[in-house]
Amino acid sequence: MIKIAQEQPSAGIYSGERTIDGLVVMYKGAPLTKLLALDETSNDDFEWGYEGDSPARLAHALLLHRTGDPAVADAFSIRLMVQFVAKLDNEWEVREDQLDRLIEEIQQSTPALS
Repeated sequence: MIKIAQEQPSAGIYSGERTIDGLVVMYKGAPLTKLLALDETSNDDFEWGYEGDSPARLAHALLLHRTGDPAVADAFSIRLMVQFVAKLDNEWEVREDQLDRLIEEIQQSTPALS
């Protein structure tokens, strides 16, 4: 079972939107890039609504922020991109508990390596 690094009594919300200035991905009102100590230009590397490298980077960032575990982010970012990030609209929101459930479903449906 996946351990969630940042359990909060009230659910936080991840959100993304396309603005005239570019893409913005936030968590509880703060840029996800700042929360992960990424370069501000990393927002330019995030995308959603299709399958590709930039949506995979967003999936990786969401997993890393939610779990705090780089190995989990590496292992499941492509699955999260395909099942979730690629299907997002121009503006989106997801509660952390919804993301947790999706991460658990992806982890449980992935065969263990022997």
